[in-house]
Amino acid sequence: MRTLFVAAVVLIVVVPAFGATMNVTVGPALSFMPSNVTIAPGDTVSWNWTGSAHTSTSDNPIGPDSWNSGVLVNGSFTHTFNNVGNFPYYCALHSFPGGTFMNGVVHVVAAAPTLTNVNPSSGSTAGGTSVTLTGTNFASGCTVDFGGSAGVGSAVSNSTTITTTTPSHAAGAVTVTVTCASGSASLMNGFTFNNAPSITSVNPTSALPGATVTIIGTGFQIGATVSFGGVASPTVTFVNATTLQAVVPNISPGPATIVVTNPDALSASFNGFSVISLAVPLMSREFLLLMAVALGIVALKMISR
Repeated sequence: MRTLFVAAVVLIVVVPAFGATMNVTVGPALSFMPSNVTIAPGDTVSWNWTGSAHTSTSDNPIGPDSWNSGVLVNGSFTHTFNNVGNFPYYCALHSFPGGTFMNGVVHVVAAAPTLTNVNPSSGSTAGGTSVTLTGTNFASGCTVDFGGSAGVGSAVSNSTTITTTTPSHAAGAVTVTVTCASGSASLMNGFTFNNAPSITSVNPTSALPGATVTIIGTGFQIGATVSFGGVASPTVTFVNATTLQAVVPNISPGPATIVVTNPDALSASFNGFSVISLAVPLMSREFLLLMAVALGIVALKMISR
């Protein structure tokens, strides 16, 4: 069992993740075919000799993306490119750096970004909503805009995540665009700017726990919640953008501020509502004594008869 386990570990360790490979033919004439290739970071170029003595040598002799195949007649030489840029090369036997006879260029171009999700997808017209954008091929320096207005403090967390803060913007759905050095990506109707809701009236303005009240206002959204004095209503019914119905929770009697909160966290409050008490007031000692005396008098009169 130990032998099998070790073998499995070795297999996992030695299996690499390969990028694409671009093949270039070296010779037999004094040329590289094709002489200009375009690849993505992580891809490999394979130079393949066809029987003539040549080299594949980078113009820049030092650096992470410099290479020199040495003189070969047959076989192949490969180099994997991890950095974005243009990397010229030549045959050291038949040309020189910057020459035009037996020279070539490897263009390493970052893949264009993609944008798949914006979370949350709505917020206030005043701006200030922190959002996370998800996609691919994000890189340092990428920017975000919402309907033409730049996001505030955009930061690339990794190649698939950008965080930013929404700017102020007129109400409505807008296209969200990520722009990087390698290109741009957009998500139509990717974010909606909403006005905060408002409450204009509540009917009735006082009720027992368990009663249903109607809340009239503007900007209500499906999924809005309602609280009475900080306690959530057990049942909220969305009628339309101007009407909600909510059940009064079981809370202490007295004034209770009603707060409507939309799914985008924008809210409105109403201070003119009171919860009615369910309890019957206890009779005072004096009242009970008077009642006892009265009943006693009535009883004596009945006995005297």
